Amino acid sequence: MDNRIFFNPGDSIANIHDYDEAVRKGQIYKKEKHIDDLVIAKGPDDEEYAIFYAKDALPADHKASKPYDVRRKL
Repeated sequence: MDNRIFFNPGDSIANIHDYDEAVRKGQIYKKEKHIDDLVIAKGPDDEEYAIFYAKDALPADHKASKPYDVRRKL
């Protein structure tokens, strides 16, 4: 997986300021929903971590896409 990926910010499952908290919430969500394609990504504002379904990635030229740096795949 590349380090940079594009998402619509409105598609995030959660936005959290603390990386460790984002990982914990992502792991809980993954376990509850029985899914395998979550990513923790640092937002374009460089202030928050977002949890996304990896399948929701958009092409860079999509009008709603914003660049995120993937920090962890769950």
